[in-house]
Amino acid sequence: MNRTFSISSLFLILFLAIFHCVQSTNDIIEDTCKKLVANNTELNFDFCVKSLGSDPESHEANLERLGLIGLKLFQANFTVTAEYIKQLVKQKLEPRLLKALSLCLDLYASVEDKDLTPFYKAKRYADVNTWVSAMKANADVCDKQYTRKGGMVPPLTKRNADVEHLSAIVLGILTILTGRA
Repeated sequence: MNRTFSISSLFLILFLAIFHCVQSTNDIIEDTCKKLVANNTELNFDFCVKSLGSDPESHEANLERLGLIGLKLFQANFTVTAEYIKQLVKQKLEPRLLKALSLCLDLYASVEDKDLTPFYKAKRYADVNTWVSAMKANADVCDKQYTRKGGMVPPLTKRNADVEHLSAIVLGILTILTGRA
């Protein structure tokens, strides 16, 4: 009977340890996103949790690793958006829309191949901040030009919004890591 109790106790302890690890992983993602949303009301909490949680490595991450995951997501999204714009530009479109898309392509292409991972890993957070801010600004300029050209349907609104949110995640984590939060 003691042996059965011991084995049952061992399984219970093991289960609780695993549950605690899983719980603490989710907690760091949620806690980080809560901090980020508190400092940037335009950032969506669910988007933040879903984005950071989408990487399997996030389930074993600390804050610094979450920042790297966010950065990789941001860069991938930026590159995919640039590729999407390249495909749109190849289509026969209304001249005003084509002109707007061409400007967006120039803005995205000017920084799309910049790999910020080595800077991040070297803890050159100021450099990463500068580049992410520039890339975000390019997406903002791209998005705003459609509102100035009345009647055009902006084909990049969702993609530019994702760039905006992902940049907010990266910049927010950088702020926390550098102690400015």
